[in-house]
Amino acid sequence: MVIKKTLLLVLLFHPFFAHPLLFAQEKPHESVQLKIRIIEEDTRQITPAMVCITGVKDKLPRIPPYAEIPQSLVLTDSIYYSGIAYEDDKNWIGPVRKMNGPGDNKDRSYVYELLPSIPHWKEPVMYQTSGDFFINFPPGEWAISIEHGNEYIPVKETITVVPTDSAVTKTFILKRWINLPERGWYSGDVHVHHPTTKQSFKDYLLAYAEAEDLHILNVLEQGNDHEIKGARQAGFGKPFREQKNNIWLVSGQEDPSSMFGHIVGLNIDQLVRDTATYNYYDLVFKKLHLQPGAIVGFAHFSWNGCDLPRGFPWLVTTKEIDFVELLQFSRINTLDYYDYLNLGFKLTAAAGSDFPWGSTIGEVRTLVYTGVNFNPDVWFDGLKAGNTFVTNGPALFFEAGGKLPGTEIITTKGANIELTAKAISNPGIGNITHLAIYNNDGLVIEKKNLFRSDSLSINLSHLLTKSQWITAVVYCDNGAVAHTTPVYCVVDCQPTWDKQKAPVIIQKQLDSILLTEQEERSKPEADEGILERLKNASMFYRKLLAEINAP
Repeated sequence: MVIKKTLLLVLLFHPFFAHPLLFAQEKPHESVQLKIRIIEEDTRQITPAMVCITGVKDKLPRIPPYAEIPQSLVLTDSIYYSGIAYEDDKNWIGPVRKMNGPGDNKDRSYVYELLPSIPHWKEPVMYQTSGDFFINFPPGEWAISIEHGNEYIPVKETITVVPTDSAVTKTFILKRWINLPERGWYSGDVHVHHPTTKQSFKDYLLAYAEAEDLHILNVLEQGNDHEIKGARQAGFGKPFREQKNNIWLVSGQEDPSSMFGHIVGLNIDQLVRDTATYNYYDLVFKKLHLQPGAIVGFAHFSWNGCDLPRGFPWLVTTKEIDFVELLQFSRINTLDYYDYLNLGFKLTAAAGSDFPWGSTIGEVRTLVYTGVNFNPDVWFDGLKAGNTFVTNGPALFFEAGGKLPGTEIITTKGANIELTAKAISNPGIGNITHLAIYNNDGLVIEKKNLFRSDSLSINLSHLLTKSQWITAVVYCDNGAVAHTTPVYCVVDCQPTWDKQKAPVIIQKQLDSILLTEQEERSKPEADEGILERLKNASMFYRKLLAEINAP
């Protein structure tokens, strides 16, 4: 067998690549070139995908082209500042992403703790591929795992490599278990960080989104109170959108981002930022909403992050927050979500990976109903209207009275409304354990998956005795979950708050605001603008409590 020697092999050691830097690396003796081709079943086309290749015995990951073991994971903020330039090379694999184990923000967010990044993904790492690449293996047994977003069945196979003088081609077929676009639902990640100042950076993101089967990537420029931290965008608005194969990059902002919380601005025409009034979030909200189609979200809601509930209790009183990141880092925060719904707030459920601190873009995703006419404008309209569910695995369809999540239904006391919920999954994604519908009072109905079916449905005629929000959630045995935005039923023109639960929830908000006020007053020079806003928020809650207690 011919043995080739590479005099100088330098794998691109771009920041955040997990590739080792190799010098004078000799190709392993008796290696066999294995050509990998990944085919999408319906189109019969080669399809980019996320891959992990490991040794069967040692379980250690290998990367093309010479089956090297990744030596380390590099600081994520390097990719955040400088960016990755895509190479139009079949064997280019992109960065190696850590999927399991404790993180320290140098490889993935510490917030995961020991939770897997994608519940159905059992491998230690994964990396994007063109779907048509080669890797040189010594003889032996190797395992390959392939993932292509949530709508395809993950592939996991063992490959036995035997000595041969010729290259061997191995083809893998990606099969759908569901086609959400055919049903009018299109996926997006509302929270991605990466510069778009070069075409090669945009090409990298588009290739990454294609490998993860995502349709909308919201790429956010982020700052703090004295500088733009990174992920510089080429510009904002429609002229700076980038498209490839019905995949779109749209620039937005994560700003302000302080101890009071991180704010996401989507579909914006220009960055809103003023360091002189940086912590006066309400000013930013107003300026963002003056831009046609702009949407305001609160990041990291899923894990009580960024000191939630420090900032959120008073920021939400502006009534200018359109959505919250309900699902992120394998965590979902229904406890706080239901509390704010019980105070009468209407908050759309969204999900964002926070890449590069998330393990991969699209590991959590926001599904928005657009119907058959998908484009970014329709997608953002659907997000603004709350026609969403969030997921890191299963699909979830919920309607009340035939209306989508986010809809407000005006009715009268004593009316019956038909509730329909259907969850669908696949064993490779997660086995459904139970499907449930919740409202102000708590659990409306729960159905357990006693027969381990791939789908589970609820059909219920629900009596409306008061105004309420109603939502659906499905859980899987591996931690995968999906949750909808509520439908809001307004009965006899009454608000959708909960009179019984509201007093306790309001006291919780007042306590949080008081703590924030005390912290501000303890500073050598307190910000009177912040104190005024905290005072206004406290007045909001006291007025709300009086209205709730009124006859």
